[in-house]
Amino acid sequence: MGFLDQLKQLQELKSKMDDVKGRLDTITVSEENQYIKATVNGNRKITAIEIKQQMDPKELERQLLSVLNDALVKSDSVMQSEMKGIMPNIPGL
Repeated sequence: MGFLDQLKQLQELKSKMDDVKGRLDTITVSEENQYIKATVNGNRKITAIEIKQQMDPKELERQLLSVLNDALVKSDSVMQSEMKGIMPNIPGL
């Protein structure tokens, strides 16, 4: 495989990745507990936080960290599943 073929494959890969990134912007996942609900898109952007119940600031911080981290884990899983299969076998990369 020559250099031009590899360059063409890289351009195709970039186009596919851009398509996936656009799809990931439209996919959302949510995680919630009795205090907080967080929504994150497939690109790991937090799109909404809903505080359901008043609590002291330290407890709010703990609950936010927990819910946001869980939501980001779900988002990572969605991203990995969307990216699966678009990576070609390019020698040297």
